[in-house]
Amino acid sequence: MPVVYDALIVGGGPAGSTCANILTRGGASVAVIDRAEFPRVKLCGGWISSAIWDVLALTPREYPGGLWEWKTCHVYYRGEERAIDCRGWFIRRFELDDFLLRRSGASLHLGVAVKDIARDADGLWSVAGLRGKHLVGAGGTHCPVARLHAPPRPTGPVGAQEHEFRADAAAIARARAGGDGEPELYLHDDLSGYSWNVPKTDWLNVGAGTADPNQVRAAWQKARAHFTAAGHVPVEAAAELDAMKGHTYYLYDPAHLEGAVRVDADGKGSVLLVGDGLGLAQPLTAEGILPSVISGRVAAEAILAGAPASYAARLGAHPVIADYTRVARMRQAVVSRGAHARAPKAAPAATSATTLGASRGARLGQRAVARGFAWMFSGARLPAPRLVDFALGLAEWDGQRRSRRRSA
Repeated sequence: MPVVYDALIVGGGPAGSTCANILTRGGASVAVIDRAEFPRVKLCGGWISSAIWDVLALTPREYPGGLWEWKTCHVYYRGEERAIDCRGWFIRRFELDDFLLRRSGASLHLGVAVKDIARDADGLWSVAGLRGKHLVGAGGTHCPVARLHAPPRPTGPVGAQEHEFRADAAAIARARAGGDGEPELYLHDDLSGYSWNVPKTDWLNVGAGTADPNQVRAAWQKARAHFTAAGHVPVEAAAELDAMKGHTYYLYDPAHLEGAVRVDADGKGSVLLVGDGLGLAQPLTAEGILPSVISGRVAAEAILAGAPASYAARLGAHPVIADYTRVARMRQAVVSRGAHARAPKAAPAATSATTLGASRGARLGQRAVARGFAWMFSGARLPAPRLVDFALGLAEWDGQRRSRRRSA
């Protein structure tokens, strides 16, 4: 008789390997299927925030791969550069993903393409010749399980162009904006995205991301010109900046949770989506590793509890994902308010005093944007969540009131 697994996980990245690790530690039998052989190259800046260590039940000292801790973030926005105190780490996905997968305890089926997913007469899922009760989609944005399950997508994907390459360590040290591992962020003027330049000793990671995928190529060229003019890219590595590769993925939207899980009516099995397969990247910074491992862990805990249907509620209640919901609501409130704003009336000619005041106000605003983004980039939690919820409720109520007035 063929082995029947408690769970089949399609995708061996951080979401899938974390889910597998928690399940196997809980006594479940698990198979992970991935079309790639590991270790494999993965397009990703590779930054992680403090919360990830608790989720992985791991300390930085226990991680055997390259690890770059940083305590300063260099942010360039509208002509001004600031060094901002905050904290995080960078890794290489080539190493992290392989480490997490090998320690998962699951039966690994690598180099196996998933062409067909079916549910047989016994109520078991069948994938690549393997059978299991629960099916977990952890294969990223284009996960075959996500295509089958079709979660809600209220908005389109964001775009990114990235590249990580090896270079002379001394040349990188001479060119970088700050210390080893300290990120240099270039915020796009309209705040529709940002670009980055991250030194990792003898590796360099560069890239750009935009809310509109059609704008990412132009955004990268502008950022590239800035990094080059600032002398923050080794001249010996200039040719590598032509080797960018693009991809798309989805930022977190609360509506995505509606497609997080489907439990069969007969109660024999379930389908759960985790990581980029569900669309969980942080709504402003687009960090994807932390929400991936959180979702993998929460999905496994729901399965082990015999309550896979509770996965969406458990995930939405997680403090980090709850913060993502608040950030997504903030973005929507800002967009709605901008859409409802009336054209300003012509103002009288400004005096030198008012011009100076406006200039100071603009600089203060730019400073707040830079510091706020660095703070979010570090993965810091939102302060006073109940107060934030109250303020968001007022903003949303005001937006609805304005809409009713316009439609009246």
